[in-house]
Amino acid sequence: MKKLLTLSSSKIYLICGLSLMMTLGAFWHHQSNQMQLDKLSVLNQGIGTCFNRISQTFTAMMIKDVQSPYLNRNFMALSDECLNETIKGINPFKKNVEKGYETLNQLISEVHWFHEKILKVHNPLLANPKAIVPLASLQERFGKMENFKLDLVDQIDSVNSQLRKIQINDEYLMGAGLILFAIALTILSLQDFQRGQMNREIETEAMTFLKSGNNDVGSVVENLVERALLMQGLPVTNQIFKDYQNKLVDQKFEISVPSYNRVQEASKFEVSSEELIENEVEEFKTSLKEILVSIQNVQPKDSIHMAEVRDVLMNVPFESFEQMMNSAINQLSLRRPTNKKVMISNQIHSDKVVLNLFVAGTTFTATELDYAQGNKAVAADSIDMNFVILKEMVGESGAQWHLENKVDRNGSITGMNMRFTVDRTSKEKARLISVTKGKKKDLAKELMN
Repeated sequence: MKKLLTLSSSKIYLICGLSLMMTLGAFWHHQSNQMQLDKLSVLNQGIGTCFNRISQTFTAMMIKDVQSPYLNRNFMALSDECLNETIKGINPFKKNVEKGYETLNQLISEVHWFHEKILKVHNPLLANPKAIVPLASLQERFGKMENFKLDLVDQIDSVNSQLRKIQINDEYLMGAGLILFAIALTILSLQDFQRGQMNREIETEAMTFLKSGNNDVGSVVENLVERALLMQGLPVTNQIFKDYQNKLVDQKFEISVPSYNRVQEASKFEVSSEELIENEVEEFKTSLKEILVSIQNVQPKDSIHMAEVRDVLMNVPFESFEQMMNSAINQLSLRRPTNKKVMISNQIHSDKVVLNLFVAGTTFTATELDYAQGNKAVAADSIDMNFVILKEMVGESGAQWHLENKVDRNGSITGMNMRFTVDRTSKEKARLISVTKGKKKDLAKELMN
């Protein structure tokens, strides 16, 4: 159900339209077949009526009721006309009835000669009612006509049966279309409810911080805005906002640097030459533990699991590496199956640190693997925008990455893995005048005060 709730609204609207078209199409086809069934029913009744007239003529002849109106030439002419009208009614179903059309033509021909035979036998009886006339040939011809009539009715019933089976399939199709339409509407309603609930939570959290009167809410505001943008399905806008925030912090940090440098220069006159900084090359000392603690505060508790992670100092900028890790975990969390977590582990080498993010039960596509390795033949347009942004963030953080689909000893794929490799901070300790720990944002705010 969670996967269904992640479907985009455009896809759900498309499903609604297709299911509605399927239902209406099946209903129209069902009604068309019903009209044919009604016409075939009328045709069947017409054939029965016409043959009843012929049976009345035959019965009157067999009992030699020479004065019977059923032996009248006009009555028999109307019987012939009845069958001629019937064949006009069967014309629209000529292809469906198949042999029934030929059978009806044969029946009409037999009835015509039957009536001619009746007239030849009837005329002598009018002159002499006690005259003996042969009736065996009439019985034989009537039996033949009766067989034609039965064959014709059977063929019409066969067509009726086929049409009813088609109607049953149409009814199943209508039911499936209506169920699919109802499910799509339900998903839309649940998405709206979920979106509204998340918006209310964000608003409640914002109201809490507003009432608290805390002035230092920069990180909280940033988190609230990012969640709101992601909830509205605007990942690119969210990334632009992050970049804008980082740019503002960098600008404030640069403004504060001159005053900090003046304090540092003044302090140099009070210390001996042995207390000067030995290493002039800028080197970052980012703690892996602090990165992971920050990620745990942002990510849902049931989405990640850290296995055998040891703390180590890495030579990477704190904020850019933290944002990259958050983005990578978000990418994997969207793809993880239900009840699966993003497994985080690391290996520490003499000069490198390797971080592994593993998710079981899912894989990277071949296109994503090629794009991650820098294959120029893969266009960025064919890759998800969030994945493209993640690759750029990896480059900006100074890390190296490698994507792979893990396999077991039997060669079966077990899951997807992201591996990040970064440099360790040098083990040489530079003697500093003063050290202040914290994020770049916190340092900028402290220097400005």
